Amino acid sequence: MYKDSSYWRQWQELFESRSERRLPTPDDWPGYVDLPRSLARSLAIFQLGESGGGTIIEQARASELPHIDECYARSMALFVREENRHADILAICVQQLGGELIRKNWTARLFVSARRLIGLRLKVVVLLAAEVVGICYYHLIASRLPRTAMKDWLTELVADEQSHLDFHCCFLRSQADRRWKRWLFVIVWRSTMLLAAVAVLLDHRAAIRDLGIGKRAIWQRWMTYSQLAERLIVRTGANVVCIP
Repeated sequence: MYKDSSYWRQWQELFESRSERRLPTPDDWPGYVDLPRSLARSLAIFQLGESGGGTIIEQARASELPHIDECYARSMALFVREENRHADILAICVQQLGGELIRKNWTARLFVSARRLIGLRLKVVVLLAAEVVGICYYHLIASRLPRTAMKDWLTELVADEQSHLDFHCCFLRSQADRRWKRWLFVIVWRSTMLLAAVAVLLDHRAAIRDLGIGKRAIWQRWMTYSQLAERLIVRTGANVVCIP
């Protein structure tokens, strides 16, 4: 499947089909000022994390790993562009909530530092952990918001992140082509996901508390998506087809 040059082209075409979407227009719902201030800071941290990504594009272009090609590199570039769009949407959310954007944060710096120090495969593992966290967190926040434009924006981000999860799982599945590689992935993945989840629970604890999101609920949701990603990558006997 991965040796077929048309495979990654499908992902490229999917990302291209979404690349011209406009940014949402801020609305004037007055109730934003009544939402917890901690939510603005929480989204500002995620906004910082969604920015950047140029290094991984260059790595994808220069990589000689098996089962990837130029279309994969182009897909990665379009993925990063979509993540930057997410950063712009989150910036609008922060502004709507009366918050301020931030330039640095320890959890965002942790993710960025980890991506810079490692090769493409491990870098994608870190990205996958961020997708799992993002899918669950954006969904839980949206579920606590009244029917507003911001709720729709966050729901759109969840849908995008779900396809990002599939995209990264397909890449990692192509690289885990030996039993020992699959075992190694499981060890690295579970450790990375655990560290990511704990870091987010610590850094976003105020917003989680103020929005009435139970720690048990968010943890269970993270673990559900974490296990799903693991199955997509290592279950060679499962009927899993990684296509957009």
